[in-house]
Formats: sequence, C-alpha cells, structure tokens
Amino acid sequence: MATSQLWVSDFSASQRLLLAWPYRRDVWRKNAEPARKALLRLITQLPENTPFSLVVSSELRGNLPSSLKPVHCIEIDYDDIWLRDIAPLWQATEAGLKALSFSFDGWGGVQQVIAKDQYFSQNLCSQLKRPVYQSTLIAEGGAFTHNGDGCWLIGLGCLKRRNPGLTDKELKWALGQLLPEQCLYFFDGSLQADETGGHIDNLALFVESDTLLYAATDNKTHPDYETCQSLQEKVNELPAFIKKVPLPLPFPQLATDEERLGIESTQLSLERTVQLPLLCSYVNVLQTTELVIVPQFGLATDSQALQAVCKALPERQVIAFDVREFILGGGGLHCISHNLPSTRPNLSLA
Repeated sequence: MATSQLWVSDFSASQRLLLAWPYRRDVWRKNAEPARKALLRLITQLPENTPFSLVVSSELRGNLPSSLKPVHCIEIDYDDIWLRDIAPLWQATEAGLKALSFSFDGWGGVQQVIAKDQYFSQNLCSQLKRPVYQSTLIAEGGAFTHNGDGCWLIGLGCLKRRNPGLTDKELKWALGQLLPEQCLYFFDGSLQADETGGHIDNLALFVESDTLLYAATDNKTHPDYETCQSLQEKVNELPAFIKKVPLPLPFPQLATDEERLGIESTQLSLERTVQLPLLCSYVNVLQTTELVIVPQFGLATDSQALQAVCKALPERQVIAFDVREFILGGGGLHCISHNLPSTRPNLSLA
C-alpha cells in the first residue's frame, strides 16, 4: 500500500521517545508525587539504548530529582502530560519532516486550563525548526493510528463530538484533505470509561505495518460488549495482510478512597471521585521500533494480554508495567508518550 505521502508511525526507526513530568494538582493526587514516582519507574525500565527526552517546563526544570539530572530535557510549557494528544502527527517528505497539528479544546471540555497545551505543537516545532501545518479541526493524536504505509484507523466518535458543526461526510472529507493518498477507516464508537469519548488508541493500535492490536470481549455482560462487536466488524474490514491481534478488555475499575485523596477540586477540570470509572485497555501501549511496554492493572487478564503481545511481536522487547497511577489521571502509556523523528527519517519515499 506504498504511497508518496508517508507518515511516521510510532514504531518507525530513528525516533526519540518523549515523556513529560507530571505536576497538575487537580489531576494528580498528593501534589503529583505518586505519578512522578510511577514515571521514574517507567524511565528506569527503558533499555539503555532507548533515545529519550523529558519534556519539562522552565519553572519545573530546577525541581527535578537528582536521578533525572543526566536525562536530556526539552523545555516547553504544557498543562498536562498527555503528549500524544497535544503533539503533532509527523510526515516524512523528500524535503524533510513536516508536522500536522490540530486545534485542541481539552477533550471537549474535560479540562479547561489548556492554554499551554493549545500551543504545544507550534512551540515544539519552533524549537526544533520544523515546519508545522495548523488545522482548524479539533482533534487529538489519540484519535489516530496508522501503519506507516497508508492504512489509518480513526476514532470518528470523538472527532464528531469535537466538531459538532460538521456532518460525518464533511468531517471525513476534511480528514481526507489533510491525509491525502491514505486509506482511512473510521470507527464511530467509544468505551464506557473513556474520558475522551472515543480515542482509537484505547480500542485499536498499529504496532507494526502488518500488525494491529485491538480490544475484544465475548462477555455479553460487559458494558462495552456491543462496542467491541462493532469494533471487530471494523477491524475485519482492514486489508487481509494485517494481522489482527485481540487483547482482553477488562471491566472498568474504580479508584479507592486513598487513591482520590489530595486532589485539588476545581470547576475547570473533571472531578476525580471514587465513582469515576477507570479505563483499563491493554491496547494503550508505549512503543518504539525495538520496544513495546504493555500496561498491567493487577488483574487476572494481565498475563494473557502480555503473552498475546509477546507472541505477536517476537522481534520486539516486550515489558510489563503497572499503569494504575496513570489511569487514575485518565490515560495510559500511549497517551503519556510521543515519538520524535529525526529531521530526515530513513523512510523509502515511493
């Protein structure tokens, strides 16, 4: 499915992994200390040869723990650590690397303190001296997954919520203009506990040009059973050469009273109570060209999901990681990470 329009996938070579330092007290409990400890544990599990940078705002740089001092930092202001949703999509061209950035509204108003996040893409590209096209469409990076060879799966449900003034047809046409020569598949559905209202990276994610992970359940009592049945139908529409790897979808979980202590209450952000369901999706992995980190939730299905990913990706290093602290804040490993390509990615432009 080679095209002259090549977009850089998560698993493309010659990329640097990006993560950001947590600090928001209305999202992360106890002054974000547990979230910071979780991020530090994640960083220490990265193989030594993993190119990695920490995104940190200038006012936080001086407060990083001594264990992080050797880490390469990129100083850019941001509101929260969900880099997947505020950083751009990357396109490789004969002239070099270009970026596509979408307008950002805080996931449809889930968060309203977003002024820094709204300009993150432009500031990142300015610092890196890379051209960026700013689209007027409202979207987040978690709504897209592609195989780097022209096949895309897009979360239509959340995009419709962000752009209510556009019909389905108009929205698909607009995305077709932004992603020319690509084969676009749209899924209009959402998992019950998904605060984003339908990010595809909780439902399905390409991990190789010919391999897709997707969420599945055959339990009719599961609140997302019907959504998973519809997702299975959409996945079946993808080209036959793509291996479709089902991963179990756990029931939504709940936070404990202890896990909700020490969160600042504000009218500008989602109230994180013990009643707010936690989304547990094994699909939401962190990945590089050599590595896949699979989320673990302390559930019986953890080992099943891990083994399925290991079997599907025998050439990649697969690591298990407890993501409880991150899902308490509303996201997963794919959500908190992004991939920064080299200026001229080593991709064949047919």
